Amino acid sequence: MDGYRHENKFFISSAACRMLQGRLRAAMEQDEHTGPDRRYLIRSLYFDDYLQSGLLDKVEGVEKREKFRIRFYDLDDRFIRLESKQKVNTMTRKLSAPLTREQADAILRGDLWEFHRSEHELLRNFYLKARTRLLRPAVIVDYEREAYVFQDVRITFDHDLHTGNYATDLFSRDLFTLPVLPSDRVIMEVKYDDALPYFVRQLLKSTPAIRCAISKYELCRSLQ
Repeated sequence: MDGYRHENKFFISSAACRMLQGRLRAAMEQDEHTGPDRRYLIRSLYFDDYLQSGLLDKVEGVEKREKFRIRFYDLDDRFIRLESKQKVNTMTRKLSAPLTREQADAILRGDLWEFHRSEHELLRNFYLKARTRLLRPAVIVDYEREAYVFQDVRITFDHDLHTGNYATDLFSRDLFTLPVLPSDRVIMEVKYDDALPYFVRQLLKSTPAIRCAISKYELCRSLQ
C-alpha cells in the first residue's frame, strides 16, 4: 500500500525505557527536532464527527480508519500542520499540509470556506469531510517525545501523556491538562517500511514491553 508503514506500539516502564534509550543512543541517530533534554513537546487537537465515529471505530476495532488533527511542536505556532492519520490493520500513513496561525484559528472558529479551493488536496479533503460529517474539535493531546532514527526505522518514546479534556484552546500556554497514564508508564512506537533490521530487533528483544493497540486519542477521550 502506497505510503503505508508498519507501526507497532508498546507500553513499557520508565526503567525499561531508560535502559533501552542507552542502547539506542549508541546505535541510532536522534530526531532532528530534539532539544537539549532530548525531548520535544507535541500538542495535537483531534477532530471527530457528530456520531463520534473516530472514537467508536477505534473501540470496535474497525480495520480502516482515519483521524484529522492539527499538530504543532514546543508550543511554536510558526510550524503548524493539519494531518490525516490513516490506518489499515497494523499499517499506517500520515498525510500533512502546512497551516498558518491564521488558518488554524479559522478552523477552530469553523470558518473553512477558504480551504474549498486550496492548492493542498488534504485541505480540500478536510473541508469536504468537515462539511459532510460535521467534524468538530474533540480533544487536545499533549506529550513529550524522544525519537531515534535509522534509515526508514523510527523508534519513539512518548512520556507524560496529558489531555486538555474538553478544552479546544490549542495555542494556550496556560492550558490546564490532566495526566492520562501513570507517571512510570511510557508509550514506545516502532515504525518501519518493510522489515525491521536484525540489529534493531536484537536491541528491542531484551526489553520488557507489552504490545497493545494503543491510541492516544482514545486514551484521552476516555477521561471525558
